Amino acid sequence: MSLRVRLTLVALAVMGLTLVVAALLAWRLVAVGEQSDVDALLRGQLDQVGAGLPEDIAGTAGADGVASPAELRLAGERYLATTPGGSGHLLVLDLGGQRLVGSDGPPELLALRDADELPEGEPGRAATVSTARGDVRVLTAPLVVDGGVVVGSATALGSLADARDRGASVLWRIGLAGGIGLLVGGLVLLVAVRRELRPLRALAGAARQVGEGGGGRVPEPDRLDEVGVVATEFNAMVDRLDRAAEERRQLLSAVSHELRTPLTVARGHLELFEHGSADAASARRSAGVVRRELDRLARVVADLTALAAGQDRAVAREPVFAPDVVDALEERLAGLGLTGVDTSAEPVVLTGDEDRLVQSLLALVVNARTHTPPGTAVRVRVESDTAHVRLVVEDDGPGIDASVRERAFEPFVTTRPGGGARTAGLGLAVVRSLTEAQGGTARLDPGAVGTRVVLELAREG
Repeated sequence: MSLRVRLTLVALAVMGLTLVVAALLAWRLVAVGEQSDVDALLRGQLDQVGAGLPEDIAGTAGADGVASPAELRLAGERYLATTPGGSGHLLVLDLGGQRLVGSDGPPELLALRDADELPEGEPGRAATVSTARGDVRVLTAPLVVDGGVVVGSATALGSLADARDRGASVLWRIGLAGGIGLLVGGLVLLVAVRRELRPLRALAGAARQVGEGGGGRVPEPDRLDEVGVVATEFNAMVDRLDRAAEERRQLLSAVSHELRTPLTVARGHLELFEHGSADAASARRSAGVVRRELDRLARVVADLTALAAGQDRAVAREPVFAPDVVDALEERLAGLGLTGVDTSAEPVVLTGDEDRLVQSLLALVVNARTHTPPGTAVRVRVESDTAHVRLVVEDDGPGIDASVRERAFEPFVTTRPGGGARTAGLGLAVVRSLTEAQGGTARLDPGAVGTRVVLELAREG
């Protein structure tokens, strides 16, 4: 069963339940209103009896002022002759042990009278009594003559059949109207739900396209409800997947290129040894080339490993004396034959990993030497304020091309204009990864002349 059918059925069930509750409440209100009307009628009749009949009884009493049973009966019959009852009620008088019943009343009550099945009530209390002819409302009041003498009681009975019929009529009308409303509403609801869920069907088709390797998109509806949010987020997800796929393609291409080049060079020189056509000097030169290319391969693999490890890489966070970092950097630069690098450091302590800091600074210096003309000045400084320590590597070279400046810290992005450098393009990416692993940040501050890279870490204490 489709979602639109289920939603429609659920909505119709809720509407139907609401309709049933509303019908029952309406029926109950009608029943209570009819009963209140019957009670008002019965009270009015008893008030009328209580005001007129005692005077008739007093008028028929003998010289002693006490009415005999025969006199009570005569007074009751005379009263019922003039007030026999009505279409909504039946009057019953109990006088001196004699029961007198009016001749007029609702058919249901007259049938009960003829069958001698009229219910009896309790004085001063209105009650509903179930009978063979339906529910009957009964109200009884005592008859009191002058002097406070109770000579009998008067009972007014009203049939609730009309209330039942009116309630049934209300239920039938509400049911008919509700059934028509449910039918029409169900059709309208089915169409509306189908229309509202149309973007989800488009979303399912687009998801199939993405699963099959395509770049499916869905039209984004001009609304801010859940469906619109899902469509927007789905398109954003597909965009992210496309970017990730493109980055993977670029990564594979760059890795393939960076690994293929030194392998090809090394292989060509090794072939000289294989054919035995090289003299001793050529052999030494070829061996040197092979060693350098293998070193380059090792650096590329190390950079890839560091970059892939990212935040999961084992990095210490401990007090480090900044001048010790600079001294270690100078030793590494001397070993690589990189001279002419100006260094200075404030005597401050920062939180980080000394080996990783030296590795990062060395990568920045090598990057500056590689991408600037010979003779370009390179400086390494350590600055601080009350909360942070900044390790700065800057040069006065031509600077970074504006086209790659925003992506300089991304992997395999070369900072040399034209992209002609034989470099993996991993230096800045590895530096950022290692710095962030130590809880710091790395940023590029290109000026009007040269390039300035700042590694900022927390100051100890």
